[in-house]
Amino acid sequence: MVVDVSALSVGTGFPIVRYLVERITQQNGLANLHVLVAHDPKLDADIKPVSNDTPGYVHGFTGKSTLHDFASAAKLWLPQLARGRTDALDRLYDFVRPHDTCPILPFPASDPRSSDMLAEEYLTEFESTWSVDTRNIVYADEGDPLDLYRTILKLDDLRKPVFQEVGGSLLVLSPGGSKVMALGVLMAALERDLPVAYLEAIGYDLDPSVSDANASSELLHIWLEGDAYRQPRPTLHSAVVPTR
Repeated sequence: MVVDVSALSVGTGFPIVRYLVERITQQNGLANLHVLVAHDPKLDADIKPVSNDTPGYVHGFTGKSTLHDFASAAKLWLPQLARGRTDALDRLYDFVRPHDTCPILPFPASDPRSSDMLAEEYLTEFESTWSVDTRNIVYADEGDPLDLYRTILKLDDLRKPVFQEVGGSLLVLSPGGSKVMALGVLMAALERDLPVAYLEAIGYDLDPSVSDANASSELLHIWLEGDAYRQPRPTLHSAVVPTR
């Protein structure tokens, strides 16, 4: 099975992949699942999603957020920052109501200044609304979903023993912008059953002056399930192979 998420929103692509992963698990891994995405950071930044007004959890990705045992858990929100999304992320912040926020910035990135420009755009949120300590900013490789995947798992592992006596720890993820980095969020959410808070897009705006993306796009491939892994399924150390 092959899923190309290049043209799918998070609210559509994430549930499809989760459904297929669960079907394969029920069949004891007797099928292969490949996820593809066209990688063009500049085009991703130029596409402006038109979000609806109601934040919520992506279907199939509520995680432990609705369990009574986690009602008093220390919530850490990990929003993936993208240009022109301040209003959407402010609404998500009000929905999640986290105790701490660790924004995700792309670095390394195709544009070396993209992290600086995003930090400048979200300066008000950093200093006031979200109260972000600069030491809590998460940097992840823009072109490698495994980098963000491993970082999220490491944060989850570090927080569990710290908060286990005071209600536990709960990571809430909010992907946006780069679809490659969003795949890292997807893999971490699948492995640890983490909630994914999101404002679904009801449309997209693209400036007519933006040039054809086909010339600069790369196709990134993740072998998510199947023959590459022993059974029972180990952690998602998936191989990522960029192809032209």
